[in-house]
Amino acid sequence: YLGNKEKVITVDVLDARSGNDVFNLRETDCKTPLKMNNTGVIVSQKFARVNGIKAGDQITIESSTGLKATVKVNAICEMYFQHYIYISNDYYETVFREPVHYNCIAVKTADGDDLRNSLEGIEGVESLVDFSSMTDSFNTMIEALDYIILVIILTAGSLAFVVLINLTQVNISERIREIATLKVLGFRDHEINSYIFKEILLLSVIGGAFGLPLGVVWHHFIMNVIDMEMIRFGNNVKFMSFVYAYAITIIFTAIVLFFTRKPLRKIKMIESLKSVE
Repeated sequence: YLGNKEKVITVDVLDARSGNDVFNLRETDCKTPLKMNNTGVIVSQKFARVNGIKAGDQITIESSTGLKATVKVNAICEMYFQHYIYISNDYYETVFREPVHYNCIAVKTADGDDLRNSLEGIEGVESLVDFSSMTDSFNTMIEALDYIILVIILTAGSLAFVVLINLTQVNISERIREIATLKVLGFRDHEINSYIFKEILLLSVIGGAFGLPLGVVWHHFIMNVIDMEMIRFGNNVKFMSFVYAYAITIIFTAIVLFFTRKPLRKIKMIESLKSVE
């Protein structure tokens, strides 16, 4: 319970000493391990962000027996799927003043099918949740996004190529007299290419430098648009992503410059004499 609002979240009561054997909890930096203790609870990151919860806050939770208690949030843990609160059994018994009523058993096994077969027909066993299968299903779903991202990258690259080649052709067509005049003055093809290409390459370098920070803003906007209630997508952009994006831009620019060498060679020197001046 958050004020007057009621929220639904899974509460896992674990032994503080063996809890890390079940859940590999980490802080939101995705690196620092989190250890459960008997002074507070750990809340999953997405639930905390959606509801404005931070470490040190007080929240009210309800037990399976209907008892309510206010607990302290000790830490926020990294979590990408579903909402969870982790509380130690000693802290649970302290705040609720009742013994823990366990209804789940965590088992590590190399063969989930063998365990499932051995539990069939045992009275009191309601269901078996295979976390490895859930992990595989979630990874398969996330991997499907790779193809969508690949299509977006190819589309963006194609758009960049078309824009670059059109701008280059316009630049050359508007300066055809200038280029022809350079030929009349004795400039060779490679010198004219260098004269034109350096300008285009410099503009691409400057445009890429300004585009990278704008890409970060656009990335955060897209991730907020596709945001889901039970799934958290990471907003961290790795340094190599900037390197790849910048390198791809320069590569497309180089390809465009390669294709524009032929139109430059076709410009006739007589074109410079067509000017009214």
